[in-house]
Amino acid sequence: MTDIRTPRSWNSWLKAAFAALLLAVMLPLAAAHADPLDDARSAGLVGERPDGYVDAVTPSPTPQIQQLISNINAQRRSAYQTLAAQKGVPVEEVGALAAEKTISQRLKPGWYYMNSAGQWVKK
Repeated sequence: MTDIRTPRSWNSWLKAAFAALLLAVMLPLAAAHADPLDDARSAGLVGERPDGYVDAVTPSPTPQIQQLISNINAQRRSAYQTLAAQKGVPVEEVGALAAEKTISQRLKPGWYYMNSAGQWVKK
């Protein structure tokens, strides 16, 4: 049996708890905007950045896509700030963890994400 007082298991437990909390906060946000965001992703207009925010994949997005990006990012920023304050971690860390989960678990094949070199690639 693993002793939760050991640094390794405590760290694993903390990461799991943090991920569960992040999903609990992000799922309602995603559900509220699933259709327009997913439609934009499917059309190849919007992609996920490694910092946890979305951005235009195309060089000249329409005003509607720009507004969608602004709305989604404002909601994410608020959620990330709340989680960061609760956990005592930098907001950038929360965003990066959210991006990692979103890209690995939520993005469908053919949707875009930005790689570490700053290039848009299809999943």
